[in-house]
Amino acid sequence: MLFTFSKCTGHAGSRIGWAIVKDERIARRMTKFIELSSIGVSKESQLRAAKILEVISDDGLQNFGFENFFEYSHRVMAERWERLREVVESSEIFRLPEYPEDFCNFNKELTRSCPAFAWLESKEGRDMESLFKEHKILTRSGMRFGSEVKHVRISMVSREEMFDLFLERLAAIGKSA
Repeated sequence: MLFTFSKCTGHAGSRIGWAIVKDERIARRMTKFIELSSIGVSKESQLRAAKILEVISDDGLQNFGFENFFEYSHRVMAERWERLREVVESSEIFRLPEYPEDFCNFNKELTRSCPAFAWLESKEGRDMESLFKEHKILTRSGMRFGSEVKHVRISMVSREEMFDLFLERLAAIGKSA
């Protein structure tokens, strides 16, 4: 699994990420690749990453009285996915992939996946990036990711007001088509 601060905490400027890899041989090859293809991670980025991890850890949150970072993040993403599904289901032209419930080892409970990106599909095979551009929605075509023009990748981690505006425009497309 790959993680980045830009997706987890919104700290894209830190340019820090990490991976959890079960196969030790693959992990070593990944480490060697990073060593050969970069000049390492700056001290500033390392210090920033350490501070961010401290703040989002359970100990760091208890000191400030905030909601647990991971519970908050999961709740926000689950709510966004629920709202997106409602808009898509009220439309005749869009489709979302189904993510089955699965056991989460972190939370120790059965949960539905709520990824940072949604793959939206046109049931009619339309060029989704062009359609969305007409309605002032910026997306990335599935073609950029080895898929087809009938797919777009939507970021689920934008600011709340931007996500609300996206849902309004998506609903308008669904009604006008």
